[in-house]
Amino acid sequence: MEYVYYKTKNGNFGDDLNGWLWPKLFLTENTDENDSYFLGIGSILNKNIGLIRNLDSEKKKIVFGSGVRPSIDYDELKIDSKWDIRYLRGPLSSYHLGNQYKYITDAAYAIRHIPNFDEFLNLPKKYEVSLMPYFQSESYFDWKALCHKLGYNYISSHCTDDGVEYTLREIAASKLLITEAMHGAILADIFRVPWHRFSFSAGHHEGKHVSDFKWNDWLYSIQKFATPVSHVPFYKKTFLNSTIKKLSGDILSVEFYRKSKSKEAILKTLSSIDQFTLSKEDVLNNIDSSLHYEITDLRESLI
Repeated sequence: MEYVYYKTKNGNFGDDLNGWLWPKLFLTENTDENDSYFLGIGSILNKNIGLIRNLDSEKKKIVFGSGVRPSIDYDELKIDSKWDIRYLRGPLSSYHLGNQYKYITDAAYAIRHIPNFDEFLNLPKKYEVSLMPYFQSESYFDWKALCHKLGYNYISSHCTDDGVEYTLREIAASKLLITEAMHGAILADIFRVPWHRFSFSAGHHEGKHVSDFKWNDWLYSIQKFATPVSHVPFYKKTFLNSTIKKLSGDILSVEFYRKSKSKEAILKTLSSIDQFTLSKEDVLNNIDSSLHYEITDLRESLI
């Protein structure tokens, strides 16, 4: 099978989970030489994005927990006989596809069914609090230095250097996680690490509607309908900034002001978080049962 997911230059933990997880569950390598696509973790169900638009219409497309990616020009996917939708991420994705397909939760919960999952679950706790920014937020600050000031452990959303498994272990070894990255929260929930969401640049980069949609799609699937969010103001460049740069021959800039204000807000907001979230055990047990069936059924169909 060919695994279909977003790939970024510096890596993104949530997307990169695909290449790490699925071979462990289905014993199939990621190759484009087969006659089928596998769509797992990610908000990728939108026919107008290149990732989907460029798929070979004659190849089978297995959807295993993917989510819809809404947009202003969103047009419902045309599902034909080549689509094999096993389940969707959440109720919002199901609604966008006419409530014709069931949902379970984010596909990353399938990690609970790999042979050595208990090894992660039982890791000794090394960190009182860890912090994980959204991958697009990584370039704005020295997050490691910020975390040092806060007394938190820093977990990067980029996985290119240390790999997905290192990031998984860092999350599992934390007592609490403060995260802007949705899959930071998801893996924390999977490892039973209470988590808290903060927002900074994610809404700016992918659009607030998209960001809120995918978070709520997942949260509703684990029966969490009102979770606290800490909003850190994202100070954008202003018209004044571009004017000053132009008049000074690109020498002067007020960019420093934006960063300093945001840094100050981050330190203030994230230093006083005391509300954390975790799904209930009975909800997780139901998810485990549903995923066990789906994994077993797909394995049998791939033989």
